[in-house]
Amino acid sequence: MKFSYESPFPSYQILSEQDLITIHAATLSLMKNYGIRVYGAEAKEIYRKAGCTIEEDTGLIHFPEELVNDAIMKTPEHYTMCGRNPKDDFELGSDRVFYTCFGTGIEIVDLETGERKASDSTDLGNLARFVDAIPEINAFTTAVASQEAPAHVKDLYEARAVLSNTTKHAILDAENGKNANLVIDIAAAVAGGRDKLRERPFVTLCICPNSPLEIHEGASEVVIETAKAGLPISILSMGLVGGTTPATLAGTLVVTNAEILAGVVLAQLVNPGNPVMYGSSTTIMDMQYVSSPVGAPEHGMFGTAVAQLGKYYKIPTKVGGT
Repeated sequence: MKFSYESPFPSYQILSEQDLITIHAATLSLMKNYGIRVYGAEAKEIYRKAGCTIEEDTGLIHFPEELVNDAIMKTPEHYTMCGRNPKDDFELGSDRVFYTCFGTGIEIVDLETGERKASDSTDLGNLARFVDAIPEINAFTTAVASQEAPAHVKDLYEARAVLSNTTKHAILDAENGKNANLVIDIAAAVAGGRDKLRERPFVTLCICPNSPLEIHEGASEVVIETAKAGLPISILSMGLVGGTTPATLAGTLVVTNAEILAGVVLAQLVNPGNPVMYGSSTTIMDMQYVSSPVGAPEHGMFGTAVAQLGKYYKIPTKVGGT
């Protein structure tokens, strides 16, 4: 199957159409011949019933090419990121760029004391209220973690802090399927029920694959439960070039593309037509400091390549930036 993308506007692009074709072909080959580890009994059974083969000893799942292409075709090209107030709605899938804040920090500098400290729900709520007041920022991503919360309910503390302080579209985290359902229940209580939330979904749940080529059990559960609820899903790969992924941008793009598409396939098998954001905040690995430099030029280059791939597949994209 051949996809295509032609932008009517001049833009920064680093991939040619042939590059996109080559990367897609390499991704299909990787997913079919090598495979991807996706953990979780329910996810494996969903893949198996759809025609994937699973190696019992390694856990690698092999994806038929037609299954991947079909999932891409079923993923909506456009969908509305709803706010609780329709004035905050915006449509993903055009050539327009929309903005959200970065996430999820674990420390914050107190503006009054200058102290650097572990972030908490109060900090998260303050940041949500700050973003709520800025018209140029369209949605709120969980900016910092509720470090004071018990680990098993941290997601719930964060959902409460965010939804109590902004009416813009909220991109939230969940560690597993149970927490995903509880976060959805919190949003549904605000909306007036799950049916109302499904009609105007003002939350997106986000998962991050584990590079290289792995989706952990909690993340697969979140995809399944979010798709069952009919809510948007953000699949955000965060590979480190030369660390957790190949040392070349092209090689890393193939690996992260495979990770994201494995999640896209799962979402579409659960609920065909479910909204998905194709995302990446991939950057190089700083070998000297063993860190993830989000300000590196390669971070922007990779974001550009991901945006082109999203347009090629006609799936809305989300990329990290500084």
